[in-house]
Amino acid sequence: MNPGGAEQAAERGTWIHNSVENYLRGLRVVPPEMYRLYWEGMPELLDNLLDGGRVLWSEQPFNQPAWSKYVGDDGVGRIHYYDPETGHGYAGCCDLIYMDRNAEIILADFKTSNGPYSARFPKKDQNLDEKTKKALISGVFKTKKTRLQLAAYKAAAEACLGIKIKKTQIIVTTAIKEYNTQIFTFNEEDVEKDEANWFEVVKQYYDNQNALP
Repeated sequence: MNPGGAEQAAERGTWIHNSVENYLRGLRVVPPEMYRLYWEGMPELLDNLLDGGRVLWSEQPFNQPAWSKYVGDDGVGRIHYYDPETGHGYAGCCDLIYMDRNAEIILADFKTSNGPYSARFPKKDQNLDEKTKKALISGVFKTKKTRLQLAAYKAAAEACLGIKIKKTQIIVTTAIKEYNTQIFTFNEEDVEKDEANWFEVVKQYYDNQNALP
């Protein structure tokens, strides 16, 4: 057990998200020592992603007046999805939607983590210590969970904002030097599978709700 661990992680995540928002607005970000390692590499990564492109939407949207109806009094943008045929729906707040230098629209989600994320399980012949193996195995499940989250945001963003998202990304920061800043990009085929899996989760949720007495 790690008393207070969840609260610390939430505070750290809030700081990273707020700092990304400020950086996107051209503001200077000076991390406190406790978050310094988590912020290292993030400015360079954002600069590379947006080189030749532009931000379309962020957690606190600031440059799309036509989408202002999706921004609450707290300044936070929230999007939603609703299927009138099934009555299934949900709402949420995505981190970043941007257009890259190739004019492709990409939806990204930021994560802070004590351990790395991973796109696949470690191979048996990899020369890894037991602690790293366990961290990477845990990272696979974190990645899978976030891919479903991104699929949910993609469908909602396309429904509300009238855009077509080509790819999704997970951007992870850790305090571990080897995995300081990670980025995972999923193409159209990947995202199509993720959407199918997400809507199966939504269906199961509503089926379970309807089965309650």
